[in-house]
Amino acid sequence: MAKIYDLKDGKLHIHKRADGRSDFWVGRTFVNGKQIQQSSKTSNLNKAKKILSDWFDELKFQKKYGILVHDSSVRDSILEFIKWNNNTTSIGKVTKKGYRDHCNMIMKYKDLMTLKMNQVRETDVEKFIIWRQNRAKAQGKVLRGKTLEGNLTALAKFFNWAVKNGLRKEKLGNLKKLLDRKLRTQITQRAGFTKEQYNHLLKVSRKRIKEGATTQLRFSRQRLHQFIIFMVSSGLRVDESINLHWEDMQFMDRNKETRNVDRNLVLDENERYWLKIKLRVSKTKLRTVVSTSSGYFAMTRLMKLYKDFGRKITAEIWGVKSFREGINSLLIDAGLKTQKRGDEIVKYDSKSLRNTHIQIMLDKGISSQMIGNNCGTSGTMIDKHYMANSRVEDMLDVWLKTSRTKLKAVS
Repeated sequence: MAKIYDLKDGKLHIHKRADGRSDFWVGRTFVNGKQIQQSSKTSNLNKAKKILSDWFDELKFQKKYGILVHDSSVRDSILEFIKWNNNTTSIGKVTKKGYRDHCNMIMKYKDLMTLKMNQVRETDVEKFIIWRQNRAKAQGKVLRGKTLEGNLTALAKFFNWAVKNGLRKEKLGNLKKLLDRKLRTQITQRAGFTKEQYNHLLKVSRKRIKEGATTQLRFSRQRLHQFIIFMVSSGLRVDESINLHWEDMQFMDRNKETRNVDRNLVLDENERYWLKIKLRVSKTKLRTVVSTSSGYFAMTRLMKLYKDFGRKITAEIWGVKSFREGINSLLIDAGLKTQKRGDEIVKYDSKSLRNTHIQIMLDKGISSQMIGNNCGTSGTMIDKHYMANSRVEDMLDVWLKTSRTKLKAVS
């Protein structure tokens, strides 16, 4: 075994290659937890000690004054960022997942991954944007401005983290400005179901439940059916709903609440029952949510479903990580997976259920501020993205309910 000499208080190790392929002495040390090596280009031990000691001192100087020692590839660095992202407590669970998903997409762009960290310029990010657009076009997909903005936000977070951790000298500028104005100001289309589409979806769902070939399939389809009803009744985000536990939910009865106020007040079941839901996961601040009566009944039917099929009721309500496959299959069977609107093809998925809830509440005349408070978004965002979808007929219905027979003249 080749002899190893320790210098600089054991921080610099000098040795020769064990395979004998070179007679030169080599120095080895660690900088920021990463091993780095340098050849002395001499077989003379005394000369090697001098050369490698000077090299070590230079590294120490560079580290002291923030001069970059390593220049890793973007790929290696982004893998380290993903590890940090998974373990840090400085950001929330949903944000972590967002960064992770965006990074996985970014890593598919090989031209960026092969660059050294300090080689990357804004022009390289512009090339990434073009690549994303061309890739989406080739796949027949519509790439929304908000999706690209999410990619760039993740890239900015990554490069800022890299500078802070000594993997890059300088931050990049404001990456969002690299999007053209049309993409930056693009309003994301919120695809929700109309009342007719929603009823049709439930009708097809009931038919699929009856036609399920196995016990497991019928159970899964019935659970999905209740998930759909619950989502439309509550307006929760998919992640918010999937992470719910039974203890987060209170089953409320307004007859009991109002008994001490008016004993003669009797409410029908649609007015009487509702859910009070305390969220444990959200991309925004945690909040308490209320659902309509249909959500209440969806949960009671779900508990009965578990009992009828001999399923143990665990802490988590749904017991799955995603309904994506099931709901996409249902949407295809119902002929509702895509819809042509003008020159665009609009796609529907689990997120459409939340959008349906918001649209229904707007059409009932509930203020965007109240809806926003319940759904964990702002009234301004609802006005911007959803009010344009409110039907003129529904607006007319609200106006007629005011019982006015004449309109006040307005100049």
